[in-house]
Amino acid sequence: MADYNFTQKFLEELASFEKSVSARDLKSLEEVLAAIVNNPQLAGRVPSFYNPSSPSYLYRSGKLLIHYRVIDPKLVEFLNLFWPRF
Repeated sequence: MADYNFTQKFLEELASFEKSVSARDLKSLEEVLAAIVNNPQLAGRVPSFYNPSSPSYLYRSGKLLIHYRVIDPKLVEFLNLFWPRF
């Protein structure tokens, strides 16, 4: 299991997400984040091609899209959180 951190942008998006969703949605997000931290090479991830010098990945789970990168084998950094905002 890797360690993890959040960028300031992710924390801002997380605060907005928490205000607009149900407890079930929060639990789903926690489970997805834990799965990524447990296995950053999770099946279903796709390269984002955002910054070739620092590869990052997108992982979709239901309505959530999580952008993250693996700093080293023991550190995952969460970059962005996307979800439908109606």
